[in-house]
This record gives sequence, structure tokens and C-alpha cells, in this order.
Amino acid sequence: MNSTMNSSLLMTPTCSLKLRFYTSDYLFFKLLNATYLRLLIGPGILLNTLCLFVLSRPRLSNKSTTVVFLRFLAIFDILAITLKYIRAELNYQSIEKKKDIIIITSVFCKTLYVGMNASISITMWTIVLMSLDKVVAVSYPLKAGIWITQKRAFYVCCFTSLLLLIVNLYFITLSDALPANNNQGYCGLIKVSLIIDILTASILPIGLITIINIVIVIILYCASRTSFDSYINEDRIDLRSLPIDVMKNELILARYHFQSSQNSSSTTDTNQAIKRRTNAQVTRMLLAVTLSLIIFNIPNTIIFLLTKINNSRQLLHGRSCLEISDNDIKSYKIMFYSIVIQDILSDLPHIINFFLYCLSGKKFRSIFQNEIHYFIHCHLIRRRNQQCFTRCSSHHLEVSNPSSLNFSQRRRLSRNISCESQKFN
Repeated sequence: MNSTMNSSLLMTPTCSLKLRFYTSDYLFFKLLNATYLRLLIGPGILLNTLCLFVLSRPRLSNKSTTVVFLRFLAIFDILAITLKYIRAELNYQSIEKKKDIIIITSVFCKTLYVGMNASISITMWTIVLMSLDKVVAVSYPLKAGIWITQKRAFYVCCFTSLLLLIVNLYFITLSDALPANNNQGYCGLIKVSLIIDILTASILPIGLITIINIVIVIILYCASRTSFDSYINEDRIDLRSLPIDVMKNELILARYHFQSSQNSSSTTDTNQAIKRRTNAQVTRMLLAVTLSLIIFNIPNTIIFLLTKINNSRQLLHGRSCLEISDNDIKSYKIMFYSIVIQDILSDLPHIINFFLYCLSGKKFRSIFQNEIHYFIHCHLIRRRNQQCFTRCSSHHLEVSNPSSLNFSQRRRLSRNISCESQKFN
């Protein structure tokens, strides 16, 4: 009987979830999830700082209200990517490296989550405000400059940022310092609030941005279809139906009016043309940012909703290794891969705006190139001046103390002095 029991125990298959889960693709996505922000944090801060620098130049900053929104977008893109990196790096060092991180406390985690989600929400709603600003500009081109000024745009951005910060204070109740499976602390969410995410950072702002930009495209298309020639044909004077004397008087008056108004309006027309070109380029920059946001966030939103509807983590909770089938593991891996892709897609819009501005804005590109050339030119001049100063200082030291030189150095020094005296003579 004992031999029968021993043989049955030996025939019982051993099961290890770690061996079943830790395939090469799962380990790759796990490492990518923990460290991809290390690759994005440097370019994110650098490129958004360059955006902020170029957008602060007078050639752009004084021409359009959209530039105010773009500067706010660059600032909060830096904050969003930085705070997300801090959270991911602290959790990685604590859970994976098993280091005791002192600052992972309840107060710190709550503050981190409030600031991170508020920054993400502000970036989304800043693009909504930019789209509203542009739809007003294309709908009421004569009154938009009176209604929306740069000062008012700045106040609207500040008010919206404060309002979204207050709304995201709800994350104080949702986040905390939680224990991991290895009893290491990490900053995480106690529960996920779909309402806050939908209203502030995903479906509602994306939907508004899409609808507003469709309206902008429709308005611009209808405006381009309007025939300016028909307007001229309706209002112009039919000279053929007038007598010859009246026709001559009309032509003389028209010619005099054209010559007198040509000189007075040339400067105004030039300024208006420059402003129109700048507004057109800023509009293209806005549309590029909007399209990239929509392209990246539509799959992001779909993946987010699917993971919330079909939560595969519940399949593994409270079940032994033998009770978990291969299909359950496959479903869990697909969900995990989707979440990693979702996180990467949601972080990329904080990085690529600089490239979009360079591609869509000729003036932005020229300002950036001019600043780079100016920096290189100043750096070369500074190096040349330092070399000249060093050379002159050593030459002055040699002239003032020739006794410290050997015979060949004194001959070379006397030859240089004689050559310089011949140049002056």
C-alpha cells in the first residue's frame, strides 16, 4: 500500500506558474514595461524645452493666441512625462531590485498621482482649448482677434489648469503606497475610477477634439468653395451701360483712388500678410498635434475599454497552477501586452510634438535653425577668443621674462618681435 501511494505521488505532475509564464516574449514585454520611460524621459524633456524656447521667440509669440496654448502644452508635457518616469522608476527599483525606497509613503504616492494625472488631463484639455480657439477664428475671422487675446488665452489656461487640478484631487482616495507580492512597497491605485479617466483624460476630450476639428475642416472647405468672382460680379459697376462721360469719370476716380490708397495700405497689407502666414503655420501645427493625438489615443482608448470589460487578471486570482489552463495564460499575456502598448502609445504624444512642429511649421523650423546657428557661432567665437587670450598671455609672459628661456627660445622670441616691429613699420 505504501509503495502504491509513493508511485502515485511520483506520477503527479509538478506545476510552476513561473515556468509557464516566463517565456521570452513575456520577459521582453515585462522589461519594456519597466524601463521604456528611461528611453523617453531624456528626449521628452529636451524636445519640449526646445519647443518652449522656440515658441517664446518674438517672431512667433506675438503673432497668434494659439502659441500661448502650445507653450502650456509643452510645460505640462514635461511635467507629465517626468512624473510618470518617477513613479515607474521608483516602483521598478522597489519591486524588481528589492531596494528600500524611503520616499515611497502614502503622502508621496498620493501627491505623485494627483500631479501626474492632473498634468495628463491639462495636456488633453489644452488641445481642446486650442481647437476651440481655432474654430472661433475660422468662424468669425473679423471678431476673433477682439474676443480672444493672448492675455485672455493665458487666463483661460490658468483657470482650466486649476479646475483640472481640483478634479484630480480625487486621486487622493484612489492611490496609496501598496505592498507587492514580495512585500516591497510601491505607488499604485487602490481602485480605478473610469468616470474620472473618461471625463479628464480619455474619451471626452478626445471626442471633443475630433468633433471640433471636423467642424474646422468643414468650415474651411465651405469657405474655399465660396466663389469670390460671383461676389465681384454682383457688386461691380456695369460700365458698358453708362454714358461715355460718366464712364470716363468713373475710370478716373477709380484710378486716383487706387494710386492714393496703394502707398498708404502697403505697410498694413504686408503686416497682415505676415500675420496670416504665421496663423496658417500655427494652424497646421495645431492640426498636426491633433491628428497625432487622435491616432495614438484611439487604439489606446479601445485597449483601455477592452481591458476593463474583460479583465483577465481575475482568471488567475485565487487559483492554483493546475487549475489554470493554457488559454487562461494566453489571455492574460495578451492583456498584459496590450496594456504595455497602451502605456507607450499614451506617452508618445508627450515626445513627438517638436518633430510635428518642425514638419508643419516653416517659421518654427527657421527660428530653430537660426538659434542653433547663433549658438554655434557664439561658441566658436568664445573658443577663438580664449585661444587668443591664452596665446597673448603666454607671449606677454615670455617678453616680460626672457631670462627664463633657453638659447633657441630666445632666438625665436627675438625673431617674432623683429617680425612684429617690421609689420608695424
